[in-house]
Amino acid sequence: MKTLKPFSSALVAALLLAGSAQAQNQNQKLPLLRTPENREIRAPDRHEERQNAAERRDDRMDVAELERVLARFDKARSQRNNAAELAAVDNRLRELLRAELAEGSKEKLQARAETRREWGESRAENRDDVRDARAEAASLTARKTIARELNSLMGARAPSQLNRKRDLIVELVRLGKQEVRQDRQEQREDRKDRRY
Repeated sequence: MKTLKPFSSALVAALLLAGSAQAQNQNQKLPLLRTPENREIRAPDRHEERQNAAERRDDRMDVAELERVLARFDKARSQRNNAAELAAVDNRLRELLRAELAEGSKEKLQARAETRREWGESRAENRDDVRDARAEAASLTARKTIARELNSLMGARAPSQLNRKRDLIVELVRLGKQEVRQDRQEQREDRKDRRY
């Protein structure tokens, strides 16, 4: 009988610990094990990660290209009577704006779709998705406003018009850099979410 008592005490302790661990695990998300079902669950996450990485690269390249256009504009402006180079800058700016607006519309739609698709996951994630969708919409609205004003200044050569055009290009660069910062923030949030 004496040997059974320590054994039963150890068994009861082990069961209590296992029950406590199980209850604790139910309260927090654990990483998914590598099983065929879990791979199917994680596949959309991996697709989204690749898509987000491509968008971050595109955003950085867009900012770099806008900075090059700004440098070209400043150089052409400093060289008096360089109408041909200013016209080339205007044309490149039109191309970039067209691409930016198309990309912004696409990203706005994707952000809305993600908000709808992931609604109900958690309050924090819902808030993040809604915030991201609003940021995309605000960024697109700002770019459209800048594009309209820049379009009215295309071909303009008066000093005040050139000053305003430069200010608008600088604003596009600032918006692009802001978007890159938001991308980094979103990447950190996504990594944090995947850990849980």
